[in-house]
Amino acid sequence: MNGTITVGESQTYSASLVVIECGSTGCGVVFALSDNYVAARRRDHKTWYCPNGHAQHYPSESDIERAERRRKEALRHANDGWAAWSASQDQLRASERSKAALKGHLTRARNKVAAGNCPAPGCGQHFANVREHMKFKHPEFHLTDPETGKAADL
Repeated sequence: MNGTITVGESQTYSASLVVIECGSTGCGVVFALSDNYVAARRRDHKTWYCPNGHAQHYPSESDIERAERRRKEALRHANDGWAAWSASQDQLRASERSKAALKGHLTRARNKVAAGNCPAPGCGQHFANVREHMKFKHPEFHLTDPETGKAADL
């Protein structure tokens, strides 16, 4: 065949076709496209035309696009969870280091008091009754026990 079809001549076409009705107002022409073409347009959302020239496209996401979007969301959610866990571990380690440092400060202050020296910064004087000195000269000075979170006994 040379590409010309005469009236009344028939051809055999052996492929799956998808029957479509134009959605443009007032058109409603019914036509068919190959299932491969329709699948490609559902994937790429490119514009195609009905026989009367009305632009058509598939705006909604395809099953593949939906699955890919959900996969990316799940991955992002997992990464967010991992980042939160990692941050909490960093905070825990920092808290443990801070607790150890506070415990060291408290031990040094108790040792100073036991030796009769004032633990307040800048004071360091020696007294027979350090507790009385602290009560009247440094009432704002408090050390917190890192174990209990309460004011430490000096």
